[in-house]
Amino acid sequence: MIKELIRDEKISIYFQPIITIKDKRIFAYEALTRAWDCENHPISPVTLFDHAKKESQTLVLDNYLREKAVEKFKPLYEKNKHAMLFLNMESSFIDEELKDNLLEITKKYDVPPQNIVIEIKEDIIRDNIYLENFVKIYKKHGFILAIDDFGAGYSSFDRLSIIKPDIVKIDRSLIYNIQNVYINRQILNAISSLCHSIGALVLAEGVEEKEEVLTCMQNHIDIFQGFWFCKPKDKIDKDDKNLIDTNIDEVGNQFKINVQKEEKRKKSVIKKIKKIVRHRFERKDIDMKELFDKLKALLKHDHILEAIYVLDYDSALQIGQTLINTKNKTFYLPTKEGHDHSLKEYYYMAKESNKGYYLGEKYISKASGNSCKTYSIKLNVNNYQLIVCFDLIGKYIISDSE
Repeated sequence: MIKELIRDEKISIYFQPIITIKDKRIFAYEALTRAWDCENHPISPVTLFDHAKKESQTLVLDNYLREKAVEKFKPLYEKNKHAMLFLNMESSFIDEELKDNLLEITKKYDVPPQNIVIEIKEDIIRDNIYLENFVKIYKKHGFILAIDDFGAGYSSFDRLSIIKPDIVKIDRSLIYNIQNVYINRQILNAISSLCHSIGALVLAEGVEEKEEVLTCMQNHIDIFQGFWFCKPKDKIDKDDKNLIDTNIDEVGNQFKINVQKEEKRKKSVIKKIKKIVRHRFERKDIDMKELFDKLKALLKHDHILEAIYVLDYDSALQIGQTLINTKNKTFYLPTKEGHDHSLKEYYYMAKESNKGYYLGEKYISKASGNSCKTYSIKLNVNNYQLIVCFDLIGKYIISDSE
């Protein structure tokens, strides 16, 4: 079957653009296989490679597809020397001696290895020794390496240290509906942070909705691939490029608005707390009892506050009990009088701040187990210096309502 399909030219290469939004351009093209039987009915890539395996034609098919892809990419490369081509590497070859002809193909069509991205689906590679050998050889020739479908199946983080990828492609299963799945957003954020720390770009694969793209951008994703920008095509024409440009502008402008809105909201939270503090607590005649009474009243009536606690300015020891407006989870307990907060950012950053306040990053509150941010501010109560800490409920910090 495979030999006949190759002979009759029933196998073709389609390209799907890979987009960098912030640079407003097509970053690369992934080569995808399309095939048809003698009656022009489509054959899925899975079925095609299953037949190739049964007929012991996998290497023949894989080498044929790579050559067709590089040949088709050649004109795109000649128009844009920075364009990249993504090629899937049959993982069974990585588990054996290297048999592919990719280096010879790049020489034949005069396309530099630096413009070829080899996608490795690392979760099904059994032997790390062969994998290390493969990586060493292809990096030596200058090929770019990408891990495919990361986050799916049995993807293992230890393979990152072996492959040292230039690009990590996040599997569609993690991207799907990510704007509505909190845990997937946190996983994506952690993966992107890790990848950036080792010098790898992160690619969101299979984006189909505008909100998926925006959420990925909020989690520092660099490049995108999916139907929302463009479906795989035999030829990417002018209309496709115009649509891609339109979508880039649309999502890019929306992201810019969101970033500006987020910054404005952060400033409004600080402004609100500062206003509350100034109006209610900055009086020379206030004493500690009145301070705590006012803090309790504030906690009761202000929905963005989860907890309030007061620290001695010099020692960082807590004064009084934590005032809390939520039920704590299992082993989470509010801190008590005398607790030492000296190593907490909200203490020493506020103390050393010229502005007299500090708004920290989001973290899990030890008082409740909920996500929160702490706003801490210097306060002088009847000539006694304090640092008052306000835990802001996480959902209000990230909502658009403030």
